[in-house]
Order: sequence, then C-alpha cells, then structure tokens
Amino acid sequence: MKIYFPIGAFYPSQIGGPCNTLFWHTCALKSHGIDANITTTSLGIKDGTIEYDKVLEKQCGSIFYGSTLSISQAVAKQIFTGIRSADVVHLNSLFNVLSIISFFYIKNFSPKKKIIWSIRGELSPNALKFSRAKKKPLLFLYKKMTKNILFHSTSEKETQEIKSVFGDVKIVEIPNFIEPSKRREDTIKKQFLYLGRIHRIKAIHKMIEGFSKSKRFMDSDFKLIIVGKHEERHSDYYQELLELIKTEGLYDKIEWRGHLIGDEKEKAYAESYALILPSETENFGNVVVESLNQGTPVLASKGTPWSVLEQYQCGFHISNTPQDIADTIDVMIDLPQNIYDKMRENATLLVDKEFNVNTQIDKWINIYKNENSK
Repeated sequence: MKIYFPIGAFYPSQIGGPCNTLFWHTCALKSHGIDANITTTSLGIKDGTIEYDKVLEKQCGSIFYGSTLSISQAVAKQIFTGIRSADVVHLNSLFNVLSIISFFYIKNFSPKKKIIWSIRGELSPNALKFSRAKKKPLLFLYKKMTKNILFHSTSEKETQEIKSVFGDVKIVEIPNFIEPSKRREDTIKKQFLYLGRIHRIKAIHKMIEGFSKSKRFMDSDFKLIIVGKHEERHSDYYQELLELIKTEGLYDKIEWRGHLIGDEKEKAYAESYALILPSETENFGNVVVESLNQGTPVLASKGTPWSVLEQYQCGFHISNTPQDIADTIDVMIDLPQNIYDKMRENATLLVDKEFNVNTQIDKWINIYKNENSK
C-alpha cells in the first residue's frame, strides 16, 4: 500500500510542527510495511544538508526535495507522478501551493482517488484572519468538491472548526504522535520556558504581561526563557515585544535564546521548571508533548486543546489573560516539592499512554486501509 504526501516543508526543516510530526509518522508507517512517498521543497533546509531534485530513499520512505522554496517544474512533475501511483493521498495544508495543486489535479484527473486532509489549525478563526483574500475563494471551491475526502482533526476543537466551514463532512479525530526523544536528567533550573514561533497568534505579549504581574516571579530568582525566531514579516511584533519587556522592567528576568533544535532543544525542555503555551489558538501544539516527554509540566491556554493536562495532573489549562497567567505562575512557584515531582511523573505517563507514534501508528494504518478499500 502506498500513501503519498505532498507537503510544503518536511524534516529536517523546522518550519512548523508538521515537519517533525510527518517525519515520525512516515517513519512509523515504513516500519510497518506501508510505503510512504513524499514530495517537498527546500523551505527551511540548510544549505548543503540535502540533495535536491532527485528521489532519495530515507528511513521515512521515498522523498523528493525540490531545489526551490515553493513549486517548481520538477516538484510539479513529482506531484503528478506521486498522485497517480498512490492508493491514498494525504494532504497537510489547505493553503500551501503543493496541496492546492495536488487537490485540483486529483479532482480533474483522478476524481475517485481517496484524499485524507489534515487541517493543521488553518480553519481556526484567528488563523483565517490572515491572508483572507487568498483563503476565501479557495474555501469556496473546496466546499463544492468534498467527495472522497476524509478530513483529519487533532482535537474536538478542530473538529468543530472543520464542521463550521465544510458542514457535514467525514472527519477522523486523532492527535499528533511523536517519536519520543531520549529522556534527559538535567538539573531543573528556576526558569519557565516558551518555545515556538514569534507570532502575534502565540500571544507572547500576554505571557510577558502575565509574568510582570506575578509577584512570586518578580520577587524570585526565576527567569523566563524565550526560544524561537521571528520571520522578517513579523519583525514589527518582535520589536513590540522588546519594547514591552523594557516598559515592564523585565530585562533581567527574560532571556532570548533564538532558535534551538536537537539536543539543545531537548535540554531546554528538560532543565525548565515548566513550559508555557499562551497561544490564542492551536490545533494541537507539538511543544506540549515534547515538553511532557522530558517530564516538564505545561501551562497551556484554553485556546489550545490541552484540558488533558489537568486530567493527568501534569499541568494547567487556563485562560490566557495576563492576570490568569500571573495567578497560575504564582501557584506553580509555590507548589510543594512532592506535588511538583508527581506532576513530572504524570507528564511522562501521559506521553507513553497516548502520544507515542510507535504504539499508536496502527490507528492511522487502519484508516488508510479502510479508505483504500472503499
């Protein structure tokens, strides 16, 4: 059985969570005898790390990296070939050009081909505010052609977002799975961690205001570590954050680390007291699972689908108002050591039971086989 994945960016690129999620996903598929065929671009790839414009056999399957940042003649050719030979096509964006071309090619030349479409948070109201002129006409066309499509959501919240746009369509709800990194035993420092994009939708400004309002934080040796980079198009927001830090007198309490990957990223998770994800909206949030895998509790906003943190008692699911963030930081800092240690145990338990790709990939294999048999 062959599953085809046209995707705008793919591991080792780190342009968004799906780069890693789909790498782990396809590696697990291959280990279970399912052929994965991937076509992608050079977006987010460091020079000299990848051979371009040729099919490479990797642990994740057959993969073709185009030499340009977006669509090219070579990539388009691979897309058409990949679609024709696939049993199921798995798309991972509504608005990336590779997905757009793949979708309309299927509808015009292979209308019976089965499509699974992972939405990746692109239908949240906050996400739809950006580039509306591009998205609105595409959604209008998509809504007229939903036959043979199984939509994939990662949470109940995203399921409702899909229904609000596409109506009564077929949806399967499965969270993202990860290949757990080796668990580290670093000394836990007095630091909270934010790790992710520097983008307004992440509500980093509310997080900073929250820390400034936390008396326990301001009177302690704790710091806030911000890991991530901003794209040039979001430089105004980055400058706004720097000004906010200055206004709130937080220069000595906040440290910028830039973009971290690999062992450096895992170390940042493992040595932090807690991760905070204050986003206005997330369809999932891979950083939560990655943090929990290192035993680090998480404070996640109610714009994220992480109520399970409180169910497993390994974090907090809170409003992302600055005051609620401040109140929760105060609670975290004041936790008795035995309660905090138990939260860390519960964090790894949650990952092992529900988010390990090696134990959960059968859920996806069953879906692919079921779709192919229809």
